[in-house]
Amino acid sequence: MADQAPAAAAARTDDEKMKGALAYVLMLLTGIIVLLIAGDNKFLKFHAWQSIISSLVIGIVYFILTFIISLVTFGLGGICMMFVWIIVWIYFLYGAYMVYSGKDFRMPFFADFVEKNFVK
Repeated sequence: MADQAPAAAAARTDDEKMKGALAYVLMLLTGIIVLLIAGDNKFLKFHAWQSIISSLVIGIVYFILTFIISLVTFGLGGICMMFVWIIVWIYFLYGAYMVYSGKDFRMPFFADFVEKNFVK
């Protein structure tokens, strides 16, 4: 099972689906933990790397935008950006739900990059 493509999520065991879902719960942190326990499992590596890479990119963009918006709005924009971060986290939790449910979860822009560069 470990050598199947990440898209074949429906054929996964409950344990694999749970670990794959956990990669998204706390974004970067749980992505790293799942990557460390993934071994040769391509399914787990895909979801761990997708969580890690997307968390880093989204986090960097978020903090740059928060800084710029806070300067322009004298700090009030930071409050609005907090709600944006909550929406991003909800999207990650949706990903966890999809993976645990046995459905395919591919983040736009990140899934293809992860497959080509990190999961072989």
